[in-house]
Amino acid sequence: MLFADEFTRNDPPFLANLHCGDEAWSRAAMEWINGSEVIDSIESQQTKVWVYRNSEADDSIVGFASLTVTGWWRWPPPNGKRSRLLYIPQLGLDHKYRGKPRSPEFRYANQIMEHLLGQAVVAAKQIQEDKPPKKHVELLTLRVHRENAAAQKLYQRYGFEFLPAFDENDHLAMQHRLGLDS
Repeated sequence: MLFADEFTRNDPPFLANLHCGDEAWSRAAMEWINGSEVIDSIESQQTKVWVYRNSEADDSIVGFASLTVTGWWRWPPPNGKRSRLLYIPQLGLDHKYRGKPRSPEFRYANQIMEHLLGQAVVAAKQIQEDKPPKKHVELLTLRVHRENAAAQKLYQRYGFEFLPAFDENDHLAMQHRLGLDS
């Protein structure tokens, strides 16, 4: 079982040993969480970031995930109507925890996704309470590298669908309807 702790300015030294892999998307995730971009995103976009720690073993860092509310994007891209969306800027899993534990019920990637989806629903419901209807959000969105098949499969298992018209810098867009009424 994982613990999800909100990221703080004090976390970067503890993340120094996090290694998400050698692929381009893995390096980008590590650069984001270990660089100034994560702090900039928290401060300027009010991004929420969680660090996931292994509660069963040695409290080691398993990965991280992030969630933000966008400004007004054209959705679906490139010419959709202007919409506010929930967006996952980055998500990373340490390479030694890929496919672990063996049981899908407890797999770390699944635990992170379930936590992130739960937080997205909480955020969307809070927006419904605090904002007028035109500012409500119903979609959780992300961009995934076109060659990152494992991440694409994970997102599809959790109800994300590809947007066929989106292709930007080797990334594909995916969306998940939050189903707030059900």
